[in-house]
Amino acid sequence: MIEQLNNRYNQQVTDEPSDAPVFHPAGLLRYPTYTLGKLHKAMHTRLNTSLREHWVLTYLAERNEISQQEMANAMEIDRSEVVRLIDSLEKAGLVTRNRDPEDRRKYRLAITAAGNRLREEVDAQIREQTDILLARLTPAERETLHRLSLKALGYDADEI
Repeated sequence: MIEQLNNRYNQQVTDEPSDAPVFHPAGLLRYPTYTLGKLHKAMHTRLNTSLREHWVLTYLAERNEISQQEMANAMEIDRSEVVRLIDSLEKAGLVTRNRDPEDRRKYRLAITAAGNRLREEVDAQIREQTDILLARLTPAERETLHRLSLKALGYDADEI
C-alpha cells in the first residue's frame, strides 16, 4: 500500500509543474497535518515573502493598537521574535510602534496605510496562489477542505 501511494503521488507530481519535491514518504502522506504543512510551505515558497509579516499586518488591520505581547500571544510565538518582525516592518514603514500612554514600558502597534496596501496585495497573491496550489480540487472540495480545517482548529466557517 505504501508503495502504491508513493507511486501515485510521484506520478501526480510529474503530471503538472510543481515546486514540490519528487518524493514524499507515504508514511507521512497519510497524516493530514503533514499534507497541510506541505501546502503551507508551498504557499510560502510561491509568495517569496514572509507569511509571518503578512500575518502581523493582517492581525493589526483587524485589531488596531495592540501591544507586542498581545501580538506574541495571538501568533503563538516568542516575544523576541515579535520584536524582530516589528523591527523589520517598522523600518519598511508598514507598522508604527509607539509607547503606551498608560504604561510607558509597553509599545502599541498599528498598521500604516502602506502596510495595509501591502497586506491587500499579498492577500490577492495568496488567493491567486491558492487557486494554483489547489487546482486539482473542485470549488466544492476547496470549500470543504477549508471548512474542515477551520473546524479542526475550533472555528465555525459561518462565523468568519
